[in-house]
Amino acid sequence: MTTAPKPVHIASAASAFLIRCGAPIALAAFALIGVAALDDYGAAWDTRSQRYIGQASLEYVLGDSDALYGDDFETRFYGVAFEMPLVAVERVLGLEDSREIYLSRHLLTHLFFLAGGFFAWLLTYRLFGSRALALFAMLLFLLHPRIYAHSFFNSKDAPFLSMFMIALYLIHRAFRRDTVSAFALCGIGVGLLASIRLIGIGLFPAVACLLALDFLRAARGDGDAKRVVANGAAFSLAAAVALYGTFPYLWTNPLGLFEGISTFSQYPVVVAGLFDGEWVSSPNIPWRYTPTWMLITTPPIVFALALAGAVFVIRRCAANPADAVRNTSARFGLLLIAGLTLPILAVIVLNSNLYDGWRQMYFLYAPTCLLAAFGLRWAMSSGRRWAGAGAYALTAAALALTVVEMVQLHPYQNDYFNFLVDRGTPERLKTRYTMDYYGNSRREALECLLERYPDDEMILVADDNPAANRALDLNRHILPAAERARIFDNPRFAEFIIDGRGGAQVSDCAVKVYGSSILTIEDRRAETAEAYRETYEAAAAGDPVIESVFDVYMDDETLTYLKEPCGVEDTRARFFLSIIPESGGDLPENFRGLGHESLNFDFGRRGTLFDGKCLVQRALPEYPVSAIETGQRVGERNLWSAVGYADAAGRMDAYRAAYRSALRLEPVAESGFDVYADGGGLTYVKEGCSDADASGRFLLSVFPKSRADLPEEFRELGHESLNFDFARYGARFDGACVARRALPSYPIESIETGQWIPGGGRMWTAEIAVGD
Repeated sequence: MTTAPKPVHIASAASAFLIRCGAPIALAAFALIGVAALDDYGAAWDTRSQRYIGQASLEYVLGDSDALYGDDFETRFYGVAFEMPLVAVERVLGLEDSREIYLSRHLLTHLFFLAGGFFAWLLTYRLFGSRALALFAMLLFLLHPRIYAHSFFNSKDAPFLSMFMIALYLIHRAFRRDTVSAFALCGIGVGLLASIRLIGIGLFPAVACLLALDFLRAARGDGDAKRVVANGAAFSLAAAVALYGTFPYLWTNPLGLFEGISTFSQYPVVVAGLFDGEWVSSPNIPWRYTPTWMLITTPPIVFALALAGAVFVIRRCAANPADAVRNTSARFGLLLIAGLTLPILAVIVLNSNLYDGWRQMYFLYAPTCLLAAFGLRWAMSSGRRWAGAGAYALTAAALALTVVEMVQLHPYQNDYFNFLVDRGTPERLKTRYTMDYYGNSRREALECLLERYPDDEMILVADDNPAANRALDLNRHILPAAERARIFDNPRFAEFIIDGRGGAQVSDCAVKVYGSSILTIEDRRAETAEAYRETYEAAAAGDPVIESVFDVYMDDETLTYLKEPCGVEDTRARFFLSIIPESGGDLPENFRGLGHESLNFDFGRRGTLFDGKCLVQRALPEYPVSAIETGQRVGERNLWSAVGYADAAGRMDAYRAAYRSALRLEPVAESGFDVYADGGGLTYVKEGCSDADASGRFLLSVFPKSRADLPEEFRELGHESLNFDFARYGARFDGACVARRALPSYPIESIETGQWIPGGGRMWTAEIAVGD
């Protein structure tokens, strides 16, 4: 007689499968969605500075640069445990294009966020042994709309949150296993957390308190005191090694850790933002700033469950106080309550400098999600089956609604507000709270302009807030190369003005969230075209200092390049500009050895194309300018170059006077050029000179009586090199060539001079003994 098989309920089997395999399925789905959505998010305001921090640290580790110990504040104190790997990956993969670099950063940051979600699942499962409960905890962690968006473009706050969750798991694991190796691994996790952001050092005293409780219990006979001490030593040593090992700035300045903590407790920057309808400036923010931002930008179901979980933990510890001391889930729950409330109290009491909502405090979402899991656990353990099922059903429904809203907001989930804020009245929301504080919407604005204007047109834009030009430029660099080549941030000749407050009325490229325009674009082409014409006509009324492919005009403050007719092909190459001062001492220090100031610039940022004309402007330095050499270059090839002089007539008079004065002296060298020395410098004279005589580059090496007199960059060489071109320092007239070069003021032992043709050898050389 055979027994009939028991009927299998398909719904029950499917439910069991989802509970058992839900976490890997959900993580795989999130990963696929993340890859598909990767290119939808703009670049954050801090992207470039964060990358620079990682670059400076990695270059120091590799011995390539000491920029890490420069004067840059962020380089000194920002943690780099996440930034260095991002830079290392881009180097290993050979990424050079800005778009590839930024997208790789987005991808790795998001994957690390998903890793944080996995550890939320793992920790919850270890706490309660329920896969279903762990799955809900993971989904609560991953489906916070604001944090989800930040997980792509914010490489400091989002990774810190994920690492905080990982560190909490490692703390629970260490006390559960009670082994030296587990505590060493825990120390590594907490050390890495502090190396991402120094505020993570707050978990050190948390672990110390738990170890102290275990030691007190062991002293009373409930445990092994020696093991507790060994665990504490392993944790402390591993944490220190992880922190200092991944924080290169601390290698030569170990006490810089405390300096950094002190500095970041009162971060020296002032940022203004809208909060509850009023403009507030950090650090003078109201005490309710952080709690309010958390409350109105987090799905309400999370706080409802977290509150229930906190009550559950407190009631359990009150009913059995020993649970608060022994290594139980209730004691860990108390740690979570402390980890959530104490940082909030600390920033209120210390009046910490917070801004941009509560992004600096996103790490608080880790204990919030875990307390929400405690809340669900309470419902499950109430003894009423409907309570647990109802709690799961309510949470699932709330998560589904959150997903719907995230899809509707995409890619601006970072501007999510819950129903506690009036989201239904158009234009009201942006008058009460700061939106798009990271400038991500500027990407969509630029893409909108690219779609609406022909492919062969340059698009000249500027932000109405000059401080936001950084966000504008970053979002230009995340576009494909062909598209960003058409866009230029040009405050001088902007045709479109980006209004990040959404106030401009002339625009068909508005970005809206909840019906509020968070960004608009004002079309200023008609107004600025007249300004172009007036600038062009005013410059062209004078005499050019250079007549070439572009005619160049100079006044006391500005160079103006004009070309007519002019087309797009004339705008593609970069301009170079060498400024020769009347006195070398006026140059910035880093150019003094070169003898001139070198500047390169793009047409798109300094110029405009209109009515078949090109106009480019570049500000001159404040010191008196003797001459300029300028032109355009593609790669290493010059399209054109020319030299011009600030006062051509006066310059020729000065060279004639130098020529006449020199001929009254005895030459100090007689060679290709006769060289004359006076108190002001050297004069080179050649009668009957040809183009070849004027084309070679002059050599001039000055040997001092004391090396200590040399500029620092020449001391190891032993002499100062003042090589120069005839075109910049000479003139031809009356069949003669005359060149003039000033000498340093320090005592000179000897001089070596001459001429050579680069790549063609020496034309002539001479040595001059100066003596006393």
